[in-house]
Amino acid sequence: MTTRIISGVVIAVVAVVIISRGGWLFFGLGVVLAFAGLNEFYRLVRRYKPFPLAGFVGLGLMLAFAWLGTPLALLGACAATVALSALLGMLAGLKPGVTARIGVTALGALYAGLGFAFLLLMRRLALPEIPSFGRDMVLTVVFGTWAGDTVAYFAGKWFGATPMTPTLSPKKTWEGFAGGLIGTVLLVVLIGLYTELDALQSVILGATIGVVGPVGDLFESLVKRDVQIKDSGRGIPGHGGVLDRFDALLWTAVASFFVLTTGFGF
Repeated sequence: MTTRIISGVVIAVVAVVIISRGGWLFFGLGVVLAFAGLNEFYRLVRRYKPFPLAGFVGLGLMLAFAWLGTPLALLGACAATVALSALLGMLAGLKPGVTARIGVTALGALYAGLGFAFLLLMRRLALPEIPSFGRDMVLTVVFGTWAGDTVAYFAGKWFGATPMTPTLSPKKTWEGFAGGLIGTVLLVVLIGLYTELDALQSVILGATIGVVGPVGDLFESLVKRDVQIKDSGRGIPGHGGVLDRFDALLWTAVASFFVLTTGFGF
């Protein structure tokens, strides 16, 4: 637990500094984490024999288009990722399991890439009078997600009695989920006092993060249960791998971006 706490504090400090600086430093961090996450995913599902070349090329396109382009450009990169996965599948020939190989290749790139790509898009959001809006929203989503994880852990540990999904994640409870949801909403509302979000918008964004985050966590648990591996990696002391640390954020970043843009009109 001590190692986990120390690592968490270090990650939080680094996150604040790099998100605040933005620019190519932020883009570089996103690239490193996304490629590390995809590498972990392909190692997890290696029994399905993905086509890593298609996934990594597609991931690079997604991140580049997110940073330099628009959500529509990102959509094009996603389509290119699927097409490239299919192309390598066709080149591999008609062999047993080729459809699964194509599917798991594209899934990995989209799973590891979309979350970080939408964080890049979110960081570029800006209002005419508040150029720091994107920075504020990324910080809100990142720390709102991590607050939910932390509060859910302790709420489940102290009050947990009703399992959410006994087969996927036996230690997760509805009490922990409720605690995490409340903790996330409260933190997002608190941060919202210093941003352009009004009270209702902060509650909606916090609730979105609080609900979607555990889904991301459970999805990674599903993959690891399927392949019977405990941690996605060992790169982050006390946390496991990149996917273990950022599993919830990969989902909340996407959902939050659309809440902010489509929902709130920013």
